[in-house]
Amino acid sequence: MVIFAASQHAKSSFNHLLFNRALFRKNLRELIKGPGGDILLAISKRGAIRGLLMVWHESLTWTHAKYSTDIHFVAEQGGDILILAWKKWAKERGCVSIVTGTFNGIDEDRIQILFNRLGFKTVGHTFQLEL
Repeated sequence: MVIFAASQHAKSSFNHLLFNRALFRKNLRELIKGPGGDILLAISKRGAIRGLLMVWHESLTWTHAKYSTDIHFVAEQGGDILILAWKKWAKERGCVSIVTGTFNGIDEDRIQILFNRLGFKTVGHTFQLEL
């Protein structure tokens, strides 16, 4: 997982920032141990990781309704399978919606087509300010 994530990081708009493998491993462990997190993988027939989706769920601040969002989502293949698995995962945990976005600069047009095809609506925008 770490090698795949590092290879995808190298292609992203954040590639100027160091990818700390030890920190990534630590955060994976904490996500899995936490009450609302999980990791979903797309694996090729040969056993190689082709997609990684780190997700969690939590209650909205003004209601007990829960939503799910992603921390990290990269896929060379199998993105649709990961999103469908995420939808099932979120429903099983009582979530009323999934909230996600893109901001890494990788295939953004393709990603939007994929999300729209799978029933997601575009709501709002993502803004980034380098400091």
